[in-house]
Amino acid sequence: MTNLEPARDDRDLPTRIARELLAYIRGKKLGVGDRLPPQMVLAEQLNVSRTSLREALARLETEGLIQQMHGVGTFVADDPQSIYSSADISLSMSEIIKVKGMEPGTSEVAVSHATADTVSPKIAASLQVSGSDPLLCITRVRTADRVPFAYLIAYVVADLPGLVEDPEAYRGSIYEYLQESCHEFIGEVDATIEAYVPNETIRQKLNVPAGTPLLALHQCHRNTKGRPIAASVGYLVQNQFKLRVERRRSGDEFLREE
Repeated sequence: MTNLEPARDDRDLPTRIARELLAYIRGKKLGVGDRLPPQMVLAEQLNVSRTSLREALARLETEGLIQQMHGVGTFVADDPQSIYSSADISLSMSEIIKVKGMEPGTSEVAVSHATADTVSPKIAASLQVSGSDPLLCITRVRTADRVPFAYLIAYVVADLPGLVEDPEAYRGSIYEYLQESCHEFIGEVDATIEAYVPNETIRQKLNVPAGTPLLALHQCHRNTKGRPIAASVGYLVQNQFKLRVERRRSGDEFLREE
């Protein structure tokens, strides 16, 4: 199953309607198995056409969040509070949260200086830096509807024109900041994800009990020319983030097996 495509603006009407539907489900505190109002009623409440509503519902059904039963109705099929991402994790955290109809935020942000020889070898290698090459370290606590969702540590190469040290510049999407202020568009992301038991610092940042398992998302962010611009690790609250993987096999493989 595929993830909802992020809207670049509100001209993507079905995506906007899908977000409003998710907000409706959360606002009504509907759970798995609960029935949504008929399409005619929903269309009137959201002030949209039934055609656009049906397309939005189809997207949510593909995502696995609702189930439509012909002649019966539309039902909540999964926890609407969960935040999903596909295995192709090329979205920023802000985009992932927005796609699910939640409001992204930042409760804490700090900026400091670092050099290649003071970060982990994995970070230095992914950024292709060494020795005293300067980096800007940005640490943040991201929230979804004001609830702590992820603790993020990002290292950005420090030679980008327009890069500033003001923490307030990084309260929103770092992707958007890099594009608007540094004219660097992130075109490719390599990501790995693994289980992680947080230390005391991260546990307090995310307000989770001791021993709570998190997901550690390691990413290298490259611009459209393939240059590594940033490397990051995000510690995600596991019960709020789910990873969906779609596996495919080519037709050639099936033919070889026959």
